[in-house]
Amino acid sequence: MDIQLIPLDEFAKQFGASTPRRQFLFDQARLVISLLRATGQVKRVFVFGSFVSEKPNPNDVDFFVVMAEGFTTSHLKGKIAEVFQNEACRIRYGVDLFWVTEAIGESHILDMREVFSRDRRQQHQPILEIKI
Repeated sequence: MDIQLIPLDEFAKQFGASTPRRQFLFDQARLVISLLRATGQVKRVFVFGSFVSEKPNPNDVDFFVVMAEGFTTSHLKGKIAEVFQNEACRIRYGVDLFWVTEAIGESHILDMREVFSRDRRQQHQPILEIKI
């Protein structure tokens, strides 16, 4: 499974500018990425689902995030903590965020990427990695 590594600015041009809905969702996704970066522990961010399709008005942005091996949310507060609470992140930012730490191992991360590379009908869908 090939995954395209894409810089954030290129991701914005390609997927976050064509409609007002895409512009809004991209701004929210960029905010989530900045909160992830603020932890100092984010390693990889993958994006999949309708936002990386040609759908003009996707419902949300789907992220699969890999954090550093020793990362924990126990000390997080405020908006940064919300990002790691799937329901809160979806409601506040329009981002469905699924996350793991590197401790699960590369083979499990690859398995999860494979799951996220399929839509509800089990058809292949694009998955990109945003260069952090």
